[in-house]
Amino acid sequence: MFYQLLKNNIKDVLGSNKYKFSLLIMIALFGIDIFVSVYQKFTLPYFDKAHLSFSLYFWLGTNDSAISGMLIFLFALISCLPYSTSVLEEKKSGYFQFVITRSSVIKYFGAKLIAAFVSGGFLFVFPFILSFVLMTVMFGDNLTSGQFVENYHMFHQLVKYHPNMYMLIYIFILFYYAGSFAILGVCLSSFLKNRYLAYLAPFLIVLVLEPVFEIFYPQLSPILLMNPIQSITGISVFYVFAVPSFVLILSLIGCFIGMKKYAQ
Repeated sequence: MFYQLLKNNIKDVLGSNKYKFSLLIMIALFGIDIFVSVYQKFTLPYFDKAHLSFSLYFWLGTNDSAISGMLIFLFALISCLPYSTSVLEEKKSGYFQFVITRSSVIKYFGAKLIAAFVSGGFLFVFPFILSFVLMTVMFGDNLTSGQFVENYHMFHQLVKYHPNMYMLIYIFILFYYAGSFAILGVCLSSFLKNRYLAYLAPFLIVLVLEPVFEIFYPQLSPILLMNPIQSITGISVFYVFAVPSFVLILSLIGCFIGMKKYAQ
């Protein structure tokens, strides 16, 4: 029954008009970034094609563009768009009671959490994946400027010899952050009664805490940690994965409490 619930949830979210529209927006943002960060640069007469024609210079995650900065800033909101409020919506529609009479609350929430994690994570990294594929086709796996390595404090040796692997690692990191905060959205939606507040809650939490972290303890800043242009000198990989893991664990505990509340 669990696998059928999971299959239905993934089918529902991926086939929804909301998800398709969200993907179209992400594709449009990717297209704008390609036009501004790739096409326009190559048309500049003074652009140094000989030394700057490599994937990391143009990849969405490391080209330092406005689109890249906007996506990372809004990651907690984007990741919650697909499915984080589905529990709240199905509770109001009565579908929740219909399902748990034929299954269990644990299976129901388990399927919701996996669907939210996968759909939210994939939606967020989709333009980064498109950019990675295009950059790989255009430039291959090379680095023509050794000075570019100096901008990266973590995985810098990997950047030097395998820039494509660097991009793939950060696509996974971005996916993990987005998926974890999508789970946080599910957790909060089990306590909140307003759908729009449930959408915004994870983003508002990041918005409030981010300045505090950046000033006093940047090692806990999600936006700084997940950014492929790593700006924290000497940061440990432990922090990069510890922050979303903490959010994920806390969200799962909250979901368990909310699950007991829904079962009553």
